[in-house]
Amino acid sequence: MDSDSSEASSVLQLRISLRGVSPPVWRRLLIPEQITIAQLHQVMQLAMSWNDEHLHRFVIRGWRYGGHRDGAFQFFDGPDSLSLAAFGLHEHERFAYLYDITCWWLYDVRVERRTCNQRARPLPRCVAGSGRCPPEDAGGPERYMNALEVHGEQEFLEWIETLREGQIDVNDLRFEADEWLIWLDRRFDGRAANERLQTLVR
Repeated sequence: MDSDSSEASSVLQLRISLRGVSPPVWRRLLIPEQITIAQLHQVMQLAMSWNDEHLHRFVIRGWRYGGHRDGAFQFFDGPDSLSLAAFGLHEHERFAYLYDITCWWLYDVRVERRTCNQRARPLPRCVAGSGRCPPEDAGGPERYMNALEVHGEQEFLEWIETLREGQIDVNDLRFEADEWLIWLDRRFDGRAANERLQTLVR
């Protein structure tokens, strides 16, 4: 991202919300309005702690924009050169972001307000949020919600009880405990999100 991003005169406050999951998963981001579509994709991936492993697209005012991968069907246009400023987005205007076409992770992106980066703090920046983003390989909202039911607190307690039934391999225990934490720890870590976003600031 350009080194003058933190000096951008116009800053958009966006709220991005993942559809179809509960508890809600959302982030509030401050971004320079001159950010390109491709850069916004990078910002959203880092804010959500995903790894950009799949195709994506934005749908803004009925037009589709997104990335291209070798060997994949290209149906997008202009993400590397087109900035959000070119749209002249209004406050409270919405557009969509779709990630992983096969799993259909769909986000609502809403422009909450336009402001200035008066304190010249590095941008982009995550200023609020809720919920840990689902694992990328969770298979989409419906399969993810089903998996949450399977990995609920009661099921976790039942797993703890099974540990009393035989010998425990420490390595296996560590692996299984980490797996449970993926499903049970739903906290949003704003500091970690901003540390990832700082990798975009030169």
